[in-house]
Order: sequence, then C-alpha cells, then structure tokens
Amino acid sequence: MTGRGPGPRGRALVLSAWLPVALYIVLIFGLSSIHGLQLPGSFPFMDKAAHLMEYSLFGLLVGRAIRFTMTGSSRVAMSVAAISFGSAIGMLDEVYQRFVPGRSSDVFDWLTDVTAITLAVGVTQVVTARPLRRGRRGSAESR
Repeated sequence: MTGRGPGPRGRALVLSAWLPVALYIVLIFGLSSIHGLQLPGSFPFMDKAAHLMEYSLFGLLVGRAIRFTMTGSSRVAMSVAAISFGSAIGMLDEVYQRFVPGRSSDVFDWLTDVTAITLAVGVTQVVTARPLRRGRRGSAESR
C-alpha cells in the first residue's frame, strides 16, 4: 500500500543507515560532557585536528545515511541536507559545551566541524558519482 510509510525492508534500511549516526551523536555529546576535557598535544591547534577527525567521520556517516534514505534526490540536494544536518549537530554541540563546567564554546571549532563535514560529504558524493571500474571486462560492458 502506498502512503503508509516504508515496509519492513525499508525500515531496516533506515535503521541500518541512521543507527550509526545516532550512536555517533551520542558519542559526540558524551565526549562533550566530560568536565574540563583537554586534549594532550605537542603542537598548536591540536583541538582543531581533533575536530577535523571527529566530524569527518560524522560527515561520512551522515552522507551515507542521507544517500540511502533520500533516494531519487539530486546529489546537490543530498549534499546540502547532509551538510546542514551535520552543521546543526556541530552547532548544538558547541552550545552544549557552553553549559559544561570546564568547557567552552568556540565558533572556530564549529567552523572546523563544518569544514570537515563538507569535505566528508564531498567524498561520499564523488565515490557515488564515480564507481570504480572492475578490470577490462567492466569497462567494455559500459561502452
């Protein structure tokens, strides 16, 4: 029946796509809840490197989830949706940190998060747009 939502197979796809995203959001906010967490590091901007790594993975997960659940949408629409969602989570994380003792909120951390998400989502779109060819036989069949 149409108009009644996804069937069991569709729900399983949504769950498998979005459960890793939800779990990663819990991890992000869990780490942000640690009072006075300071990253050990011997070089300047270590915190920005940590944000790049943390939100790059998040961007890959969000890009994957959006790609699997926004079927039929253009790559641009999927990219904008993924970047917007990821950026909103990054902003909420920074606002949340403002209320955690020993933590601070920094707009440059958020901009680093947005940059990481944007790059990761771009990767998900390039990988989707240009599948790897499998030997000569695969390229001959595509002609």
